[in-house]
Amino acid sequence: MVGKKTGQAAIERSGAARPLRAQAAMEYLMTYGWALLVIVIVIAILLIMNPFSAPQSCKFDQIGFACDNAVIRASDGVLLMGITNGNNNAINVTGVVCTSVKSSAVPSNPGNLNVIVARQASLMMNLTSPAANGIKCTGAPTTAGADFSGKIWIFYKNTEDGADYPTRTASANIVTKVL
Repeated sequence: MVGKKTGQAAIERSGAARPLRAQAAMEYLMTYGWALLVIVIVIAILLIMNPFSAPQSCKFDQIGFACDNAVIRASDGVLLMGITNGNNNAINVTGVVCTSVKSSAVPSNPGNLNVIVARQASLMMNLTSPAANGIKCTGAPTTAGADFSGKIWIFYKNTEDGADYPTRTASANIVTKVL
């Protein structure tokens, strides 16, 4: 088969090779199209995960307490969360203070609560709680989506403590969102 052309050489127009502009354009669009698609997917994932915002946390400085699901309500700056009593005995919570100032100075006890929290039970500060409808956070932003960083103080007594025993305190640093 001498003289039989195969492949690209077989495609000729009046003796000259046909220009391949369309193929080059398609290769260009496919190469850069995939790259653009990957960039769009990465940006979408970053927007969903929001890795640049502060991580939400609530950590007590001492052993015996834990907190979860902390959130600030945008309408009035009230902290809604659960506080778990991990101590070996029941406690009587006499007050909770929330502030945006992360000071080590203990604030005064407002004495606005009188709630017994059993061992390994939780004090839920939310709209369904009979004990408290949340605690107003001093200095909390009221813009939905904003970050809040502050400190909460729990004032309590063990149920075994005598009447003249001083009130105990527990504090936690909190970072959460305003919703």
